[in-house]
Amino acid sequence: NRGNIHQILGNYHEAIADHNQALQLDPKLAEAYHNRGNAHYALTDYQSAIADYNHALKINPSFAGAYYNRGLVLAHLKNYHRAIEDFNQALKLNPDDVQAYCERGLVRSTLEDYEGAIADYDQALQENPTLALVYGFRANALRRLGDYQGAIADSNRLLQLNPNLAEGYCDRAAARRSLGDHKGAIKDYDRALQINDNLAAAYYGRGIAREALQDLEGAIDDNTQA
Repeated sequence: NRGNIHQILGNYHEAIADHNQALQLDPKLAEAYHNRGNAHYALTDYQSAIADYNHALKINPSFAGAYYNRGLVLAHLKNYHRAIEDFNQALKLNPDDVQAYCERGLVRSTLEDYEGAIADYDQALQENPTLALVYGFRANALRRLGDYQGAIADSNRLLQLNPNLAEGYCDRAAARRSLGDHKGAIKDYDRALQINDNLAAAYYGRGIAREALQDLEGAIDDNTQA
């Protein structure tokens, strides 16, 4: 309907007005509550978004998208455990929802449940092995668990899919640095900074690697840049 078109175009206030009108005509239209919730979310009116998703789910308790989107809002509000509950419900209703696995993995990683996060990333990549960023998410979780070789392997996959992602080189450099491969780390940081010369993490990491190689002047320069 017109509200959805406004939403696609980024006209969120107009979209809300149209969804309001639809709900005046049919107050039990779960989709209209859900779509209005999405517009409120886009406008960062998170409490209104949650209220609309609640209404949608009261009308239709099997509305997977409403659980998923409410989970996104709750995660944004740092209500991580409730967000996981909503992602769980979304996945019960739609077990092939790759994005729900990714988002639940990110929340689990935030809670330092790296094994759980990796399980979610595994599932997402099983469904779609071309998701470059998910390899990056999994690489970070593996590195947190001390599996540096596994982290490097995932960073390699990410960079095969997206060779211009500066953060991918930074992540691989961090894993290499943890293995004592400071020269390899510096090469990755150099490449990251060729792509994005404002990446503070690359200057900081390269400074640590240079210090480990006794290049103290270079380390000071990088720490100054960071």
